[in-house]
Amino acid sequence: MIYGRLIDGKAIISVIFRLPTQPDFSLDFVIDTGFNDHLTLPPQAISAMNLPLYSSTLARLADGSEALLSIHLATIVWDNIERVVPILASGYKPLLGTALMEGYHLEIDFEENGLVSLEKI
Repeated sequence: MIYGRLIDGKAIISVIFRLPTQPDFSLDFVIDTGFNDHLTLPPQAISAMNLPLYSSTLARLADGSEALLSIHLATIVWDNIERVVPILASGYKPLLGTALMEGYHLEIDFEENGLVSLEKI
């Protein structure tokens, strides 16, 4: 099980990053069910973490515009399992998309500080 909280109307989940030569650390991500990939991070965060470039892709953004986004790879700990996932360099806030939640049941208690849970199906 993965747990988070509803804060200011946003479902927030912490994701643990495992980078070479650094201790594990976590970042909070907003769950975005309209985003069908794994994770996004602002380009500045990707640079600071020195994540390797994997590829680039043309993406349609929430406002309907298209942008060429770089894709980087990072090792995360997801539900106590180490995984290498693609991260799109985009936006100002970290987003968690449906590809990372595949195979999980999402439940949200819609009240301030309500429980957010992801349970493996």
